[in-house]
Amino acid sequence: MTVLPAPTELARLEALARYAIVEGVPEASFRRVAELAAQIFRAPVALLNFVTSDSTWSKACVGVDLTRVDRQLSFCARTIEQDSVLVAPDLTRDSRFLSNPLVRAPGGYRFYAGAPLRTPEGFNIGTLCVLDYAPRAEVSAVEREALVNLAALAVEGLELRRARLEAEREARARQQLVEELRRTTAYAETLAAISALIDLNLDPPELVGTAVQLVAQVSQLDWAGVGVLREGRLQVQTAWRGPEVPPDLLAHLLRPAADGEGLIWQVRDREVPWFVEDYPAQPGARPELARAGLRGAVLASLGTFEDTQYLLAAVRRTAKSWSRADHDLYQVATRTVAGALLRQEREQRLAHEATRDPLTGLGNRRALEAALLTAPAGGGLAVLDLDGFKQVNDREGHLRGDVLLRLFAGALAAELPAEATLYRLGGDEFVALYPEASQPPPLHDEVLQALDVAVSAARSAGFQEVGASFGIALWPAEVTDAQAAVALADERMYADKRRRAAFRQRRAGGVGEGGAQKGSATFLGRTK
Repeated sequence: MTVLPAPTELARLEALARYAIVEGVPEASFRRVAELAAQIFRAPVALLNFVTSDSTWSKACVGVDLTRVDRQLSFCARTIEQDSVLVAPDLTRDSRFLSNPLVRAPGGYRFYAGAPLRTPEGFNIGTLCVLDYAPRAEVSAVEREALVNLAALAVEGLELRRARLEAEREARARQQLVEELRRTTAYAETLAAISALIDLNLDPPELVGTAVQLVAQVSQLDWAGVGVLREGRLQVQTAWRGPEVPPDLLAHLLRPAADGEGLIWQVRDREVPWFVEDYPAQPGARPELARAGLRGAVLASLGTFEDTQYLLAAVRRTAKSWSRADHDLYQVATRTVAGALLRQEREQRLAHEATRDPLTGLGNRRALEAALLTAPAGGGLAVLDLDGFKQVNDREGHLRGDVLLRLFAGALAAELPAEATLYRLGGDEFVALYPEASQPPPLHDEVLQALDVAVSAARSAGFQEVGASFGIALWPAEVTDAQAAVALADERMYADKRRRAAFRQRRAGGVGEGGAQKGSATFLGRTK
């Protein structure tokens, strides 16, 4: 029996084992590869084999019904020792095979050609081979290449199969994890599981619902639900339900009561859960719930996220006291969930703030870059620069400059159409993004009008010498995408700034220093 060197053979067998392909029945996808090989070679027999430590297992058979051959008798055991196609035109004349019983037997094989199944890691784990009962001439280069290509296709199929099996194993593992959490019978394990949920970055409804499920399964409940209170409206959802909950009790639990109607969903901002042991005797109890068999309950606030508050109602139909452990479980669980919601809201707020300019409240450069990535074709943008801002900073101080920026940005944003969005690119530079824009001059006039209003507002507040320059660009009419449009509009803005500076110099030479364009909004280009 031919065997590769021990370290190589061990690694090869490990690579084969990862595919979980040995033994079992032949598979249709591999049979199609074997059939193609038989057709190309016009051979009566084609096999797709995998070589183990002591056997060769066939996963596709054409022309013969074969499952396993001892490795000592296998032609393929020789093929995996090399990286090229192995061809034996006449097995009876090949010293490697002439004593093989599969050759010497009456009607035995006379011709063999096999290509190794080589994994991406470089291990030959099997072969694709064709056999004939009559000898043949040497195979052509085209035939060798065809056999190699078909072997490569078989390996690609193996890789897809392995990926699918791994995905299925992972899915089963995730399902088993959920089931194990649901089967948790110890309060300490449940609390640990709830703590672990926080690190999974679940959205608030999923986080709350999963946490309630975990608690419900270990505290001998009949039903647990989540109330979602938003803008004064309450929606009730079942988070966990026992197998024997009467339909009438379930219907009453899912119907949220109005304020003052009765006891279940009236919990709002209680810091600790409210435990009810004899529901029918509780003041404010809803008669229909008592008649349906409700005996014990836990009512609690699960915290808030943005404008939504989450509430818990867990009920029993048995008259059983809530233990000290029950109190600890619900108190810790509800505080953990409330803390997780608070953290998520804080992180979301920080993420939002990271895309906002703190001075003007506009989206910042990061927000603009994100918007440009999803900007649809057919849009336009304007790059705008506040002229005279540096002089205000130098002459009146940065606090006064900040006032100018806020005033200009607020007036400009208010003047833009509802579908347009204004961003602060940095310093005194802004970008107005239009999701739909027509060819100039309509967009040019629209931007010009908005700037007239913004500059007039700044001048009315005492910033008499400020002005603005701008440039616009459209895509795909002028450039291929929104990012390129920013560069083009920026170039046009600086060209506009240079023209405006030259115009001011000419006017200054004619009317004297400090007399250029004061008190007029026509500086924006209507006199260009």
